[in-house]
Amino acid sequence: MATGSMTQEAASRSGRDVWRVAASGDPVELTLPALLGDFRWYGNTRFTGPRLARQFFLAPAGEHEVIPEKILPGGRQVRRTMRGYDAVVFEAADRSDSALVLAGPYNEATTWFGGPAPTAAGIERLLRTFRFTDSANGATLVPASDALVQQPDVSLIGRSAHSVLVVRRATEMLPTLPEWAGLTLPGGELWRADRVLEGVKARLVAGGPHQWRYVLAGPTLGMDLVLLGPESGRAPLPLVETQVVDALSVLTGRWAA
Repeated sequence: MATGSMTQEAASRSGRDVWRVAASGDPVELTLPALLGDFRWYGNTRFTGPRLARQFFLAPAGEHEVIPEKILPGGRQVRRTMRGYDAVVFEAADRSDSALVLAGPYNEATTWFGGPAPTAAGIERLLRTFRFTDSANGATLVPASDALVQQPDVSLIGRSAHSVLVVRRATEMLPTLPEWAGLTLPGGELWRADRVLEGVKARLVAGGPHQWRYVLAGPTLGMDLVLLGPESGRAPLPLVETQVVDALSVLTGRWAA
């Protein structure tokens, strides 16, 4: 009994080092609790500028295949080969929605238009506005000229079987942090926040570690972690509060601008 308890305690304190590149091109170094399992990496970034307000969602390569299969079946597709990736336009048959996907060998970036696709000239202008570079450690999507186009919001999103982790620059995370002091951990300051759950889902997680979001703010980045459990159709992680704190003590990172 004691041996099993010690083994579980040791497991909750073990970590796994991860190196990723954010959409902005910034390297992000993370140490993640091993008990959360392997992560698939996604991202989100927003651009603003003269007559420009556009958001891109980054995902592992191939996820855009759901667009012609389930989201816009029977629609139009136009593919253009770029240097290191393909630019693919999807448009619904009734032109009610459309998307542009920058599809690389490892990752992809998608933006939605909420209506008909731009003309070929409009797509060309959009492709000239950004530089997309793919790699096994993540894709970068940056303005071709940051004098005109700004990239104010960048997030790195990890998904595992047991959790969702959102990582942002410390400066972008700061406005959302509580005003009161949190628990001091090696990776920064930790807060526990309510999740937005209703009805049956809220009751399923009441009183356990899945009831909360865990927000950690460090010197260069902030992390927002949700543990997935019964509310997501998964078995609950067998952790008591002290073990959750042990696991989160492993959570550290650095966003190198």
